[in-house]
Amino acid sequence: MATKRHVPKFHRATPAVRREALVSATLQCLKQFGHEGVSVRRISAAAGVSIGLINHHFPSKSGLIAETYETLALALQDSIRSQAENKEISPRDRLSNFFRASFAPEILDPQVFNVWLVFWSMVAHSPEIRAVHNSTYGKYRSVLESFLGQLVDSGAAPPLKLRNAAISLSALLDGFWIELSLSPTVFKPRDAIAHCEDWVNALCSGAFPGLVLAPKAKKGEAGSKRRKL
Repeated sequence: MATKRHVPKFHRATPAVRREALVSATLQCLKQFGHEGVSVRRISAAAGVSIGLINHHFPSKSGLIAETYETLALALQDSIRSQAENKEISPRDRLSNFFRASFAPEILDPQVFNVWLVFWSMVAHSPEIRAVHNSTYGKYRSVLESFLGQLVDSGAAPPLKLRNAAISLSALLDGFWIELSLSPTVFKPRDAIAHCEDWVNALCSGAFPGLVLAPKAKKGEAGSKRRKL
């Protein structure tokens, strides 16, 4: 008696699973091919689906790239923040952990930097990607504001203009990250970490008066100043 040939059951993937697979394939193509990886044909081949299925789940190629941008940015942010958050250590040490995580090998991966170059090149002419950039940068800045706020609350730093301080620190971190990615032989991650540590130490000592909140005048002092005017 002939045995029945086993036929695997077909499982229809949910829209969420399909979108996740397409984002993963897009990231793979961008890492491997850079700007050429933006091709919908390449992405559909990597995902093993038809171009029509991509169009079904995403209204445009920019929409797919934007979701990939957001997915990667938030994943890296979550990884760095989780390595820094430790309630058992001081706020200053949490910042040190944040710096070390920001220049870890997986963050300095040349393929990841190449993906970022693609995203940045599309910000100027894609509203979807520009919106993701603004949103993810805002979330990253909020993370830095939180760590700097904890530093102020601990008494290790003077009262700060947290938004401005976070923007400044973000620019410092991004600048070192770009230079390490472009010229990895010029200096090392430990040098970038040391410079960031120096910046925070200077901030704590009040070396950046433009980032420090002016002390509030007492009621009596304020009235006296108005009378003199």
